[in-house]
Amino acid sequence: MSQEKLDRRNFLTRASALTAATTAFSFEEQSLLAYQQRREMQPSAVAAPGSMPMGKLGSLQVSRLIAGHNLVGATAHSRDLIYVSQLLRAYFTDDKILDTYKKYEEAGINTAFLRVEARQLKLAKRYREECGGKLQWVAQLVINEKDLTHDLDLAMELGVQAAYVRGLEGDRFFKAGRLDWIAAAVEKIRSHKIPAGVGSHLLDTLIAVEKEKIPADFYFKTFNSAKYWSAGPPLPQDPNWRPSRTELVQSEYAPGNHDNLWETTPAQTKAFFEKVEKPFIAYKVLGAGAILPRDGFDYAFANGADFISVGMYDFQIAEDVNITKQLFAKKLERTRPWRA
Repeated sequence: MSQEKLDRRNFLTRASALTAATTAFSFEEQSLLAYQQRREMQPSAVAAPGSMPMGKLGSLQVSRLIAGHNLVGATAHSRDLIYVSQLLRAYFTDDKILDTYKKYEEAGINTAFLRVEARQLKLAKRYREECGGKLQWVAQLVINEKDLTHDLDLAMELGVQAAYVRGLEGDRFFKAGRLDWIAAAVEKIRSHKIPAGVGSHLLDTLIAVEKEKIPADFYFKTFNSAKYWSAGPPLPQDPNWRPSRTELVQSEYAPGNHDNLWETTPAQTKAFFEKVEKPFIAYKVLGAGAILPRDGFDYAFANGADFISVGMYDFQIAEDVNITKQLFAKKLERTRPWRA
């Protein structure tokens, strides 16, 4: 037996003895114990045999689990912890990022999101040219009313396979009443003969985009159950509420302009996509790390997502891939037809 397993067993044995003697564990200690117990019951994190579930995004064959870009980009929604981005920068060295990309592919993930900034572009190019990597890249585009093409031009120099308008801009332009900027950006992406998407945190944005018939090829929307403690309880629904220009649906949870809630309308998001025939890529499916992967993945796929985007440390990849395979092996029960 490995030293690591011995150490873990010793920890669990001591923890169990302490539990019998006292209930004075802190919240942090209880969480650590629960995590260790789950890990003890799981097989070692090696990607299980069998093909990765796939779907279509335009003409692209895309793994149902897509790698997110926040962690490798040294950015994480960390609630009120001020050190997390610094920790990520220390952990994700250039070599670690390249190795993480390799682990994606080895585990069956063939597509990753890409932030269009100098370091990430450089490493994506290195991965392709020096490591022989074949990942497909979906570029996140930051646009503004004066420049719709800067990020797109850089992304196309790399040769990305798809691109989308970032959610922050999608929401901002919706609230400003400037859906024409979203439409123009989508057209510019499509002019390169690649799938074009619109990202959002707000369901209102996508409702407006659909109403205006903006020809996006896919949507990229936050989606989770909001069932974790820092999300707070559901809001009581106001029977007298009426839509306005900047608020088309009534929030089901607290306003999402803080760092611990990224889906304020889960039930309405599900209902919206029931009627939408375009592919739906869900992100923030784990509530920025607050929801267990099995629960978050199951919720997203069962309630309509065609793909999920998940930020992963290298040591989480195999487990996340295995969960995805297991969910599809059991034939997910969903009312929305697969749109990809």
